[in-house]
Amino acid sequence: MSSACQFLHKNLATLPRFRAGFNPQDLPRNGLYFLFEKGEAAHGGDRVVRVGTHTGQNNLSKRLNEHLFKHNKDRSVFRKHVGRCLLTREVDSFLEFWELDLTAKKQREQFEHLVDKKRLAEIETDVSDYVNEKFSFVVLSVENKENRLKIETGMLGTIAQCSECTASAQWLGRQHPNSVIRENGLWNIQGLKGVPFSEEEIDYLFIRSDEAA
Repeated sequence: MSSACQFLHKNLATLPRFRAGFNPQDLPRNGLYFLFEKGEAAHGGDRVVRVGTHTGQNNLSKRLNEHLFKHNKDRSVFRKHVGRCLLTREVDSFLEFWELDLTAKKQREQFEHLVDKKRLAEIETDVSDYVNEKFSFVVLSVENKENRLKIETGMLGTIAQCSECTASAQWLGRQHPNSVIRENGLWNIQGLKGVPFSEEEIDYLFIRSDEAA
């Protein structure tokens, strides 16, 4: 498994790296994204700390913006994860309110009046500041939605089941309330037990990703 994961990281390292302020026009319309985080290393380079994709067609850049920069944790489980860790690290009681999802009308009617909006905005800013400073990403073009989801699971299985892809002692995710994130070193909970890819499958995806779609 380590050999296939090393091969995956080697291929990812050849792709253009994007950071805060990226131009959406530089990204494919559809595909998968792979996040890297400063201070996290594996296989002689930067370690993948999250794999993700999107379900809506032609909105990869929109989804990345929601995850990384838009101040709305209820639209991004990744932002919610980062916020949980920042609040847990500071033993901040606002974590109770950060966990509330106010997307649905019923939830807003029941809980919105309890939430300090100013404090919520501050934490959203803290999350964006952390993301802007620490994270970069690459993307792999895959047009077909069904195959994007299958490839996402295979990529996660390849990384999560690799003995060399371990988080550093300082990794923020170690503060997460959920042991799945703490122990696997990924900002993902679902898909970690997916069937890993072989080196041959990874090679095919990178060389002929659009055809594979």
